[in-house]
Amino acid sequence: MANMVIDQDAPQAAALEYGSGQPQLEKFRLRWELARLPAHAPPAGEACFDDKQAPTEQGHATSSDTFCFLRGSSDVARLKARLEKDDAFVWSDAYAEEHNVTLARPSHDGWGIRKLAFVFCDDFLHRVYRLPLWEDPGWRALLDPILESCGVPRERIIRCLLASMPPHTVIPPHHDSGYWVPRSRRLHCAIKTNSKVVFLAGRTLDEMHRIEFKKGCVVELNNQAKHYVANLSEEYRTHLIFDYVDDRAEPCLLPPRMPVVQLRPGDELLQTRRSVALAAERGTGPKAPHVLIIGAQKAGTTSMFEYLSQHPLVKRGVRRETHFLDWRWPGEADGETLSQKWHETFFDSEAHAQHPDLRALDSTPSYLLQSNLAIPRLQMMRKDVPLIVMVRDPALRAVSHHAMIADKSATPQQRRSRGTAWLGQSVRQVAEAELAELLRAGVVRCVSGEGLGGAYDVNDAAFRDYITRLPLGHGAHSVLLRGFYAAQLRPWREAFGSDRVLVLRCEDMATSAGAASAVAAAQRHAGLREHPLDDARPRNARSYAGPDDELLEDLRRFFAQANEDLYAMLGWGGGKRW
Repeated sequence: MANMVIDQDAPQAAALEYGSGQPQLEKFRLRWELARLPAHAPPAGEACFDDKQAPTEQGHATSSDTFCFLRGSSDVARLKARLEKDDAFVWSDAYAEEHNVTLARPSHDGWGIRKLAFVFCDDFLHRVYRLPLWEDPGWRALLDPILESCGVPRERIIRCLLASMPPHTVIPPHHDSGYWVPRSRRLHCAIKTNSKVVFLAGRTLDEMHRIEFKKGCVVELNNQAKHYVANLSEEYRTHLIFDYVDDRAEPCLLPPRMPVVQLRPGDELLQTRRSVALAAERGTGPKAPHVLIIGAQKAGTTSMFEYLSQHPLVKRGVRRETHFLDWRWPGEADGETLSQKWHETFFDSEAHAQHPDLRALDSTPSYLLQSNLAIPRLQMMRKDVPLIVMVRDPALRAVSHHAMIADKSATPQQRRSRGTAWLGQSVRQVAEAELAELLRAGVVRCVSGEGLGGAYDVNDAAFRDYITRLPLGHGAHSVLLRGFYAAQLRPWREAFGSDRVLVLRCEDMATSAGAASAVAAAQRHAGLREHPLDDARPRNARSYAGPDDELLEDLRRFFAQANEDLYAMLGWGGGKRW
């Protein structure tokens, strides 16, 4: 914050370094010299909505370097008087319990920032909760003139609260985050303030400037910009803060389709940092897992699991691969009992009961191949969940699969699960032995050429029969069979419909931008609203000697017809072909 370093001749009140209850970290330090910075009056106008699509510090172009605008003004004397009439009680939990609904804002609550909530939404705009005071005639008479002064329709409000910041308190530099932010506009109206309250905003930490908030003025803040508040005075600073959806938000977020819940006094909310639900809904959510990643081994399933797990509403289970539908299947029982066992054994059933908006993933690649086991077991449990299938150039996948099995650094536990059947054999030796077996079983038919470099058709009926005899409990099998993606996908699409199956290529996640795009598609398919990918590093990658050119050419000729079947099934054009 370069422009903050000014006159160090601050008053001796600076002996107080941190506010009561705030962490003793540099970003919370009380910087008394800030009160001497000049304050810039915000120009009349409104923020460019396109500027809210990403945090300003990420370097994307914005229409201007102004992030605060004057939207209107209102006489707030009556509202200020109402708050001061019974100042201690109106902010209290007792008042919320008697007249409103208790809402937690953990960080602000911990710093002693008082609140009086009227409307609130979860971070993903699944619901907009209108608290009892929002419809209270007395409070409406005080709030409505402020909304009218800036032309904000009451029915578009998604968050509205009075926030009262204690003396000697800091809200450190931040930008707001969540699905709701780029779809809404943020406004502040100062109800009680003074010259020792400092509000800074700017593109980055180093570019923040002090903004003037006069009492009664309604100021729009682009809350994707960095902003910071320090109350260096001896009095509480109180703002009315409200957000409303812009008319360019998705139609499902706008009235009359906006998902509104009207609360009554005494209603209880269940909250995580990003979700809000009704206590009455405790235990009503669907049983985990809610999404299956069933892609081929060594095709990016671990990376996709880790990427999706960065979503705030995804709750990690006990393990990534449960194998519940194959070798950990508990045996005969009714579908409801089996579903409950899967839910309780491998996932945080208590968290899912308490917070029904949370979701969980099972990423077991072997389900894709052994559909003869997984599909009827899912159907028995009546689980029709979104399916994400990761695929990769089957020639490179086969080489990577072999390298994993042959990895000399594997632990004894990894060795047991990966198997030892291929140890001491080359990729070509393993592939040629399997090819001979597939020919004997009628799974493939040679169309031209011979050996691994020939051209082969896949017999779907023989494939389905063959997979019923595959071993369970280890992965040292099917180096070729796992590359027949169309044959593996067909039973899943038949059982659950093509719309439930999203197929993504591992290669498309090689860059950060590609990973972000693939994860956005996976989030949509999983029913999760958009959340940015924070860490796009590939997972479960290993270094190994690449295949020789002749082997790679042979494998690609072998898989050529099977790949054509996949392209035809999915309608993939040239840009997606191997």
